[in-house]
Amino acid sequence: MKKIDKSKLFDKATLKLTAVYTTVIMIISISFSAIIGNITVGEVKRPFKAPSSFTRAQLSDDFDDAYTSRAGSVEKKVWDSLLLINVNMLLISLGLSYLFARWTLKPIERAMDDETRFVSDASHELRTPLATMRMENEVLLRDNDAKKEEYKKQIQSNLEEIDKLRTLTDTLLKMNGSDDLPKEEVDVTEPIAIAVNRVSHAAEAKDIEIDNLVKTGKAQTNADAVAEIIYIYLDNAIKYAPEHSTVEIFCDKDSISVRDHGKGIDEKDLPHLFDRFYRADESRNSSGFGLGLSLASNLAERMGAKVSAANNPVDAKPGATFTVKLR
Repeated sequence: MKKIDKSKLFDKATLKLTAVYTTVIMIISISFSAIIGNITVGEVKRPFKAPSSFTRAQLSDDFDDAYTSRAGSVEKKVWDSLLLINVNMLLISLGLSYLFARWTLKPIERAMDDETRFVSDASHELRTPLATMRMENEVLLRDNDAKKEEYKKQIQSNLEEIDKLRTLTDTLLKMNGSDDLPKEEVDVTEPIAIAVNRVSHAAEAKDIEIDNLVKTGKAQTNADAVAEIIYIYLDNAIKYAPEHSTVEIFCDKDSISVRDHGKGIDEKDLPHLFDRFYRADESRNSSGFGLGLSLASNLAERMGAKVSAANNPVDAKPGATFTVKLR
């Protein structure tokens, strides 16, 4: 398959769009110029009111010729001026149309870049566990003295890699949706409880206490999406928080936040946390694909909410706070 040169593709699209914009502008300009020119020339050529006998006696014999010549000169100046205006309009519209075309195509180009990067990253993440399984299986097959326990261990390793692939594909499928999520009156304590229950075993494994400070609260939102977002926040908090620490869940008006007391987030990472496949430097060696927060952002956007992240205030314990603003 022939590879498409994206830069040339957008250059051609920009030129075509510039031509379209310029054509439309010039059609409007020439049409108005024709109307103005015809009205002006018509007024100049309109027969003048016959002068009085006294005035007529003072006029020279060639007054009619002079008037006609003057009218012709004015008509020429009118059309020449309108032509000059349209030439300048053409030059100006070409420049403005090109800039406007670039501005119009910029979101499309950005979307294509995101899609290309997404496909590349997804392909890489899919290939990695597959390559691992292939290599380990080939090594075991070449070992003629391999024992039953080694085969069982390899099968277990394969199942773990398969689980990773399933998690990745499930997340990608969830992120593939773009339709708005239905909203209704929700007691937010219920989806929060579901999220807490999902991470309870991971929290126990690191002796992390989840302090749920949300005792009541209602909002117009999507319960399933809220449960998934809070689960993602808690999963991240438990993953990067130190052992024997506390993760807090609290509400502030129409927002739900999850606060941990880990190292916090590097300032250079904050703007990219919700990008697909993005992982901060300190988390490169951790499990996961860098899709959780991106999925949270996707779900929030589809239900009219907004996600954000920030380091804890300097006068508080270190760590980070992840928030979903429900409206």
